[in-house]
Amino acid sequence: MILLTMYLLRYCIIQPMLDYQFSIQLGTQMTLQLPDAYFLILVLINILLGAGGYVINDYYDRRVDNINRPDSVVVDKLLPRRSAIIYHIALTAAAIVLAAIFAWHLHMISIFLMYVMLAGLFWMYSTTYKKQLFVGNLVVSVCTALIPLQVGLFEYLTLTREYGYDMLLNDLSFMPIMHWMAAFAFFAFIINLIREIVKDMEDLEGDNYYGCNTIPLCYGIRIAKIISISLSIITIVALIMVYQLYIHDFITLLYISAFIILPLAVAAILTVRADEAKDYHRVSTILKIAMLTGVLYSIIARQIIQFVV
Repeated sequence: MILLTMYLLRYCIIQPMLDYQFSIQLGTQMTLQLPDAYFLILVLINILLGAGGYVINDYYDRRVDNINRPDSVVVDKLLPRRSAIIYHIALTAAAIVLAAIFAWHLHMISIFLMYVMLAGLFWMYSTTYKKQLFVGNLVVSVCTALIPLQVGLFEYLTLTREYGYDMLLNDLSFMPIMHWMAAFAFFAFIINLIREIVKDMEDLEGDNYYGCNTIPLCYGIRIAKIISISLSIITIVALIMVYQLYIHDFITLLYISAFIILPLAVAAILTVRADEAKDYHRVSTILKIAMLTGVLYSIIARQIIQFVV
């Protein structure tokens, strides 16, 4: 999902905006300024950090997972605990090395420090934040939203370095790129947040046994359902507003109605009816599909950007 998201946003949103919007406005052909090799490094940084985060999360969650999902437990069954720690360190260290190379290319030490902080955040999530009320849900959702934001930010920085002066002289800005990325980030954030709350309802038994402070445990299943359904309604309303205010083509209307709004509505209805862990797991799967189809909308958006201009 990380690889798919980052490459689709780069080549289906940013690239066509350069070809069919900014190049025409400025009167000169623009190209992406972050070299392909360094963009691949950026993707690998995120994949490696995510993989390292998954390993350490599974390490600390092994006892809870033995209750919630015993068939999918890896640490202690397929992978010794010592090996899990080694894998986490190796994956995270590789990501940090690549982050240093990436930061050196852009001559920005702050980028390196940002990824070091993210690595620490993943560790803290697994050991501490996950057990704190709403904090763990928020951390995971913010990290998910950072994926599209990174694509936009680093392309924005490199494009501004190359074309910023000419853009300024013509009263133009690359901010529309960030607007697109912010929209994808917002929907990634909120749909992932819904899914995190649904997963907490699915994992109620194990979380209760080990004293995790989740919304269903602290406020009850009913309140957790109300929050997740309310967030689904907010997401649907936001989608409709974005369509009405910024995008008016019929293909977009059909796509978001059938492949994003409908799955969200179905997930909300199934959440109301859910009673057992398998019911919540089904809702979580539908939300995963909604996240995927949300990313795949970028393929439709590419044609819209080209057609509108």
